[in-house]
Amino acid sequence: MITAEGVTVRYGRTVALDAADLIAHTGTTFGLIGPNGSGKSTLLRSILGAVRRAGGRVEIDGQPVDGLTARQRAQRLAVVAQEEPSGLPLTAWDSVLLGRSPRLSGWSRYRAVDEAAASDAMTRAGVDHLAHRHVDELSGGERQRVLIARALAQEATHLLLDEPTNHLDVRYQHDILSLVHGLPLTTIVVLHDLNLAARYCDELMLLDAGNVAARGTPHDVLVPETLEPVYGIDMRRIDLDGVPQLVFRPR
Repeated sequence: MITAEGVTVRYGRTVALDAADLIAHTGTTFGLIGPNGSGKSTLLRSILGAVRRAGGRVEIDGQPVDGLTARQRAQRLAVVAQEEPSGLPLTAWDSVLLGRSPRLSGWSRYRAVDEAAASDAMTRAGVDHLAHRHVDELSGGERQRVLIARALAQEATHLLLDEPTNHLDVRYQHDILSLVHGLPLTTIVVLHDLNLAARYCDELMLLDAGNVAARGTPHDVLVPETLEPVYGIDMRRIDLDGVPQLVFRPR
C-alpha cells in the first residue's frame, strides 16, 4: 500500500501540489489524471522521494518513505519513466539485469539468482526474444516493455509509471497498460488519455492546478460535469461494456 497525506510541494512561490491525499491499495492500479501542469508528475516524484515536500508525509506499507535508504526505496519502488532513448550501448538483457542492482551488495557481480530473475522478468513482459537487441534499436513499445521487465527483475512490490504510453501507437498503448494492470503489484500511473485510464485503472485521482478535484473509481471520476471545468472542453460519456468512454467536442 502507498499512502500520501497532505503532500504539498512548492517551487519558489508557486504551489505545485497543495495538501494532496492518496491511498493506493495493495494490488491495485491507481491512475493520476489531469491537464498539463496539474501536479501529476510532482505527486509521483513526491512518493518516490525525488522532490522536497513543503508538507505532508508519504508511507510505503506503513513506513515513512523519508526513513528509507536509497537502497531500501529501490527494493520497494520500481520506476518506469517516459519512453526515451537511453544513449547507452545496452542490450535489452543488460538493461533488465540492471534492475537487480538494488539486490547486490557493494560491487559484487551478478549471481545466478539475478540472471534467473532477469530471465523470468523478460518472459513475463514478453521481451525474452529481444534479449540480444540493443535498446535504442527497439520500437517505443518494445523499449517500454523492456523497462517494465527491468522493474519486474527489481522485485519491487510497488510500481510507479510516468506517462508510459507517451508517443506509442494505439496497439502498444493497450499492450503496455494491459500488462501493467495484470501485474500483482501496487501501481500508480500518470496518464493523459482518459479513456485508457477508464479501462485500466481501478481508482483515479483528478488533479487541477495542484489541487485534488476528484477521486474514486473511473465511474465516479470520469463524469463530464466534473471533467469539463478542469479540461476546458465539452465532452459526452458513453459506457461501453461497463467501461466509461469519453467523446470530446471542442468549444
